Amino acid sequence: MPITALKIPLLFLVLAVLGFNLSQRSHLAHGERKRFASLWAAGLLLIPYSFVLIAERYNLGTAGFWLAELGLIVSGVLGYLFRERIFIFRRRCRRCTAPLPIRTTLYYDDNLCADCREVKDGDSGSKQVDTPQAPYQDDPLIRPPEKNLLREVPGDVREFDWDMWKPAETAVICYIFRDDQVLLIHKKRGLGRGKINAPGGRIEPGEEPVETAIREAQEEVGLTPIEPYEVAQLSFVFTNGYSLKGHVFFAHEHRGELIETDEAKPFWVEVGQIPYHRMWEDDELWLPRVLDGQFVEARFIFDQDRMLSHDLIENPRSK
Repeated sequence: MPITALKIPLLFLVLAVLGFNLSQRSHLAHGERKRFASLWAAGLLLIPYSFVLIAERYNLGTAGFWLAELGLIVSGVLGYLFRERIFIFRRRCRRCTAPLPIRTTLYYDDNLCADCREVKDGDSGSKQVDTPQAPYQDDPLIRPPEKNLLREVPGDVREFDWDMWKPAETAVICYIFRDDQVLLIHKKRGLGRGKINAPGGRIEPGEEPVETAIREAQEEVGLTPIEPYEVAQLSFVFTNGYSLKGHVFFAHEHRGELIETDEAKPFWVEVGQIPYHRMWEDDELWLPRVLDGQFVEARFIFDQDRMLSHDLIENPRSK
């Protein structure tokens, strides 16, 4: 196959991306980041295209294919390094996971569905959203608290100064077990709305983490965990400046009657069938290790609900 056979599809891709970039010009007010993302993509495609042109110009023959392959490798490496600027197009709402219209995917930087965007923009005035029923009133990924708000967040946990870090909030979650099953919830509001998690919430002033674990389980699902014990400590930093320290508890006994509340819809599931694909990305990293009897300390950096980097330490625990 002649080297020119690679030139045509690469040229077509470059022109297609540049044409798409031109269509984004009328959406700069809400899609500037995605317009730059398409420019980055076009630039990456131009790298192997340029290598192909060089191979064709100097009639390099077999060596031309090696040169074209080198161009693809260089483009792939740069694509990985700048992935946070390029791969920002999503097909589902980053908050409620509802499918997004193709127009939103291509032209809106926030990757929010119409309902979530209405709540996010509610402060400007037309619709009253700060009611007790508003599902996003306490969502720090949309409205981060000013306390300990970080101004610059790197994309790698190794570049963050954890020694000087003070989390904006501290919270707990508590996994309650029954025989070979564990209690999980469909989160209805606040941080992680639409995802599956365990009962939990923020620590109130004067509370110990274990007290919060008991109180939150009672309030969210109607059960009182008996003798919960800590199995993990998780530190989260988000690129919007919000941060959270989390304490994870296990409880193998409980009392009370399971109920659904406006916070959570609870359900029991076999431990071996935990639906990690519907949970936060980090859960699949640390939760299986905790279930195997390890005490885990982990640090994470997230961009909204997408994990960018993590660091994890595990040690055997007594229980």
